[in-house]
Amino acid sequence: MTTINISLPTNMYKDVKRAVKVGSYASISEMIRDSAEEDEILETAATPDDNDEVWETEEDITRGFEKLRKKIKSKSVKNKTKRYIQHPI
Repeated sequence: MTTINISLPTNMYKDVKRAVKVGSYASISEMIRDSAEEDEILETAATPDDNDEVWETEEDITRGFEKLRKKIKSKSVKNKTKRYIQHPI
């Protein structure tokens, strides 16, 4: 597996750490891999440049991470529902 380093604004890093802490993901790496797969980043990289999503400004990055936050929240709700169904009180 290849290792990369990324830089995130402090507020985004805190959101990522919070998602890991509440159990949505086992690690930051898992969250990034999941995001890359689910958000079709890898598929986008294989498509023509006209379809590429490029984050050039802080607003672009903020928008991209807002989508990720929503996906994390949705995944967290699904996991809680699954746990309840599998282990009812």
